[in-house]
Amino acid sequence: MGRVFQLIQSNKVYSGELSVNVNKFRVNGLIMKKELIEYADSVGILPVEKHENLLLIQQFRIATKKTITEIPAGKIEKGESPEQAALREMNEEIGYSGKLTPIVQWYLAPGYSTEKMYLFFATGLKRIAKRLRMDNDEIIKTERMNLHTAIERCIHGEIEDCKTISAIMLYARLYHDCNHSH
Repeated sequence: MGRVFQLIQSNKVYSGELSVNVNKFRVNGLIMKKELIEYADSVGILPVEKHENLLLIQQFRIATKKTITEIPAGKIEKGESPEQAALREMNEEIGYSGKLTPIVQWYLAPGYSTEKMYLFFATGLKRIAKRLRMDNDEIIKTERMNLHTAIERCIHGEIEDCKTISAIMLYARLYHDCNHSH
């Protein structure tokens, strides 16, 4: 890569659920300034039922000003492991538990955010009798969708959330014969 990165100064300009830092750094002799959002790591879960039906959620997102289709996901609370957070989020958002398989860890927006997501596939789903309360800002509806429909909706831009698109396509590539080579 050859580029030399040196942090010169970091000022926290906001601290709350997330923090915003203004960083001054040197790259190849140039002084640059960039905002950085510090946010807790998170989990994303692709729940898969029998016959490759996926349990997705419909959730209103203020940033998009509309309801979008997503995988269940949320931040890892202090003291939780990624697995514990994934089980809690599944309980809160879809009312199920299941066997978690860790798949990948990825950064959601590395250009401006520290958030890393741990992706799990969940199988052997079981409905939970005693469901946890959702967060106050969550209005969520569960949507059952077969894998083929989910892939088509991703391809046609009907599913717009990157973590969801990535999780669905990764599942299709790893566990389903979606290699239609001609």
